[in-house]
Amino acid sequence: MKQKILFSLWALTLMILSVSAQTEKERITGIVIDYTSEEPLPGATIFIEELKKGDVADKHGEFSFSEVPFGTYTFTVKFMGYQKATQKVTVSNERAKKTIIRLKAEAQLLDEVVVMGKSEARKIREQAMPVSVISMKQLQGTVSDIQGILAKTVGVAIRSTGGVGSTSRLSVRGLEGKRIGFFIDETPLNDQSDFIDLNDIPIDMIDRIEIYKGVVPAKFGGSSMGGAVNIVIREYPDRYADLSYTRESFNVNKAQTVFKRNLKDAGLIVGIGGGYTYADNDYTMESPYVKGLKIKRDHDNFRKILVGGSLKAKKWWFDEVEFEPAFIDTYKEIQGIETDIRKAHTRSRLYMLANKLEKENFLLEGLDLEMNTAIGYTQYGLTDTAKVWYDWNGVSYPTPSLHGGELGTRYASESDNKKTTLMNKLNLEFLIDKHHSVSFHSVFTLANGHPSDPVKEKSLGKKTDFDSRMHSWTVGLTYDYRTANDKFLNSFTSRYYWYSMNTSYQNIYVNIPVEDIHLNKNSIGFSNAMRYRFTPFFMAKLSGGYDVRIPSENELLGDGYTISPSERLLPERNLSVNAGLLYDLSGIHPSNLQIELSGYYMYLQDMIRFTKGIFGAQYQNFGEMRTLGVEFEVKADVFPFLYAYGNVTYQDLRDVRKQEEGSNLPNATKGKRMPNIPYFMANAGLEFHKENLFGGKGQNTRLFVDMAFVEEYLYDFEMTENAKRRIPRSTTMDLGFEHSIMNQRLFLSGKIKNLTNATVLSEFNRPLPGRSLGVKLRYIFK
Repeated sequence: MKQKILFSLWALTLMILSVSAQTEKERITGIVIDYTSEEPLPGATIFIEELKKGDVADKHGEFSFSEVPFGTYTFTVKFMGYQKATQKVTVSNERAKKTIIRLKAEAQLLDEVVVMGKSEARKIREQAMPVSVISMKQLQGTVSDIQGILAKTVGVAIRSTGGVGSTSRLSVRGLEGKRIGFFIDETPLNDQSDFIDLNDIPIDMIDRIEIYKGVVPAKFGGSSMGGAVNIVIREYPDRYADLSYTRESFNVNKAQTVFKRNLKDAGLIVGIGGGYTYADNDYTMESPYVKGLKIKRDHDNFRKILVGGSLKAKKWWFDEVEFEPAFIDTYKEIQGIETDIRKAHTRSRLYMLANKLEKENFLLEGLDLEMNTAIGYTQYGLTDTAKVWYDWNGVSYPTPSLHGGELGTRYASESDNKKTTLMNKLNLEFLIDKHHSVSFHSVFTLANGHPSDPVKEKSLGKKTDFDSRMHSWTVGLTYDYRTANDKFLNSFTSRYYWYSMNTSYQNIYVNIPVEDIHLNKNSIGFSNAMRYRFTPFFMAKLSGGYDVRIPSENELLGDGYTISPSERLLPERNLSVNAGLLYDLSGIHPSNLQIELSGYYMYLQDMIRFTKGIFGAQYQNFGEMRTLGVEFEVKADVFPFLYAYGNVTYQDLRDVRKQEEGSNLPNATKGKRMPNIPYFMANAGLEFHKENLFGGKGQNTRLFVDMAFVEEYLYDFEMTENAKRRIPRSTTMDLGFEHSIMNQRLFLSGKIKNLTNATVLSEFNRPLPGRSLGVKLRYIFK
């Protein structure tokens, strides 16, 4: 009996010791960040020397180790372009805190290059698709807006009609408008692009901007053609607040703010941000219609309020669940050019709620899910009820309609158009093994429009705007192959496009019966992109595709006042081939040298073109267009304190229609250069940067100069010497500075745009502002 008791006590003791040993373990979590900016460093490697265990920081810079016994350990952390760091971490029964490891940027890496990971920007550049990446380093602290930064990118042009808030178009390799996809964190926003502008996103919120050219990744969804812009919002530290105010010439005022808090115990991350923009845009321009007449723009007021929030959960069944509400309110006066417009204006409101779900190993090992859903409700209205219109001598004239209307449309307007949109994007990626993966992509959109304009109906004596319902669905399947040494990468995608629309049509100026419109169309497309790495730093890219772009609702139905419906528009079809060479030392050599040469060919059929006529404007299928182009870019840190870049774009777009549209007559403009599209552009710039230039500590100074050149190009086909209408050659220079103190907490920036006060037009007879000055004050609470 005594032996049994002793045995039992011995067994119980072992169990207690075992349980004690099991409980004397803890989970370690941490984050790797930049020492100066405190930005996360995805891809950094973390190694526990004593346990011989390692991990790689995820896309948020975070890492974790489970079941780590109590004790003190040495963590060794490496990341390409940064100094190696070692840090002691103690694991005990006290409540574990998140370990924060800060890495300092490496100034010299000549003797030894250890590639332990890659920045997101470098990973994107090394994709098989042609892509340019603008990193946070190029964005931080600048007074510029997004359009100003994109305009310096090779192959990209910004077409603008005026100052802040004026209509502008993004052109990539000569293709522009709705062809170019607009994404925020890969969520398509083309359906809301009439309400959300690129410049609405504060520069300080952006991690990087990706500009895809030619072939657009299928995971983005939609039917972009020729290019896409994806704005990636940065990840913030756990506690963060960012306030900024910008003041520019022509009474331009911009205030922006961001707040973020990580509630770790609840597994929730909450954030809110917003912006307010107000501009008079009261610059003086020379009339393009009356020689010598100087006009001060006095009816170009712009106001926009933007508020957005985010609630992100990381402890629910999904790896990440996010809800993002947004509200945008816009008011814009309409500036006259031909006549003195004094009262007409537009207003709009957008309410949007977006949801994002992410889950790795969804239902089965190796299957990753990402789904985005967004619903938007918009209100848009034009007010044009003035009973008289004025010329630039101040002489008044009665409007054509008794109900008013100074815009020259022959009718008054007091519209209140409403639209509801629903978008769902689904990406499923299955990793078969380290060489093969397949992906399924789907984007479905629904748009219900409800226009209303009783004043317009009274002016015309009939109803011309009708409810509409439009559906579209783009589905794709992608197969990726990658060799073990990452020397070769190939990505093949097939797509299916479908859309339908139901509405009615009534001609504004001709009394004909109302016509019911029912469209139902589909098409297919495909693309293949490959990349071959000759050395770790030198690679070649080749891609091609047959893409289809579904006409947008605005193109099919018009805007309810100045743009007439074009219900018989056909989808655009584009055959493209892209080839390029990339030499990239960024992050692995002190020079960070990047050299890229690209060439491309495009054959666009059923091109949709915006045309103006006597009684308004509409979108039409133009026919066929051929493009040949070449791009060259080089950028490098010439010295540790001096960064330089330069790029050149040449794009030759030609009309290749054999016959006039809708007839058997020979096309008189066959072989001529397509008008209203720049064909030769160049950019160059220098940036001087140095820490503690004026003494002290925790200071950083940047001085920069940028130059841009655009060759003269045609506004329309020139059939005779007397029909010359051209957009003149322009050369502009911008000069700026940024100075930060308190370890990049307080920033003061300034910029002079168009230093030489050159006359600049990017749209025919639409003069842009001359020299202007802007200053920006920003403070970060860390």
